[in-house]
Amino acid sequence: MNVVAINAMLQALVGLLGEGARFVVYDGTKPAPGGAVTTRIAAAVLAVPAGAIDAGQLTLVQADAAGDMAEATGVPTWGRLEQAGGTWIEDFTVSGVSGAGQVKIEVIDPPPGDPEGKIYQGGRFFIGSVTLG
Repeated sequence: MNVVAINAMLQALVGLLGEGARFVVYDGTKPAPGGAVTTRIAAAVLAVPAGAIDAGQLTLVQADAAGDMAEATGVPTWGRLEQAGGTWIEDFTVSGVSGAGQVKIEVIDPPPGDPEGKIYQGGRFFIGSVTLG
């Protein structure tokens, strides 16, 4: 498929997400698409529009440039893109910035020796990038 068509599909996805959409990160094993969730670590509320599209790739943008507050402590291994009401859109693998996850979690000033991407309850977290296309 050419990049013009991919960009159009991604633009439709951004429109579908709308206000209040979020990317929620979890630990544990990623379920089958739309399946039951594991332990919720944090939810990033997305900006409106929810992301920027360039050359067949979508990069999600958080509403709060300072990051979002974590609800639990853990290392996210997968995430779910959902509408404001919780309607499932898609699931993704998650990793720290240097990992192979489709979505990157960046932790600012982590304690020495912590696994990359470990989030602490009450701390801030940032989505690094999402690659779709």
